[in-house]
Amino acid sequence: MTLTYAIGDVHGRRDLLAALLNAIGKDIGSIEARIVFLGDIIDRGPESRQCLDLVTATLEAYPGSRLILGNHEEFLLTFLDAGSRQARETAIRRWLPNGGSETLHSYGFEDPADLDRVARQLASDNPEHIAALRDASWMDETDEQFFVHGGIDPHRPLDEQDPTTTRWIRNTFLDFKGPLPKIIVHGHTMTDSSLPELHANRVALDTGAVYSGHLTCGIFAGDAPPRFLATDDHGAGIEVSEVCALDCR
Repeated sequence: MTLTYAIGDVHGRRDLLAALLNAIGKDIGSIEARIVFLGDIIDRGPESRQCLDLVTATLEAYPGSRLILGNHEEFLLTFLDAGSRQARETAIRRWLPNGGSETLHSYGFEDPADLDRVARQLASDNPEHIAALRDASWMDETDEQFFVHGGIDPHRPLDEQDPTTTRWIRNTFLDFKGPLPKIIVHGHTMTDSSLPELHANRVALDTGAVYSGHLTCGIFAGDAPPRFLATDDHGAGIEVSEVCALDCR
């Protein structure tokens, strides 16, 4: 059975992601495994470009691995794909206060005054990153789990979900307590405890890395109870250990 290692929102914390990926590599050993990134690799933290370097290398190193597009990657692609100056200005106004400034700084853009030039250069200088974002999926699944960035519309079948909704949804999904076709594994909404959370119908893996220093990975093997690895940023060093989820069932 192939293990799936699902990583929650990174948000530009290259230091945490590097430490977690190193621990995952040791945990995998010789076992067949893949890694699923749940999105929001970029924005807010200081090293979004470096995070995408790690993501693209990981996707190549572990066959079957997947990047799921988060709403923050959507911000970036909307900026790049804007068809007019007005559309690009609208896109940058939404993106910058949501962490886009930090992402542009990581790519060497200090003053995004000439938006068309920034968009052209960002795309032309970083083709591997942009290709990875364009190739990203909106979901991934196993027989038991369904992996998305934000959640699902609980009132629609899995094969009728809207990808944009799965990136942005919050309360309609989070407040739903009924059964779902599969366990939904998601990020997007930070857990209050900065711990992974187990609910009856979902597993929440956004533990607020950029604020808490806790970047979390859920390890899924069929219908067995998941395990969790998480970073703990003490400032002087980053430790990675197995942690217990908050049981909200």
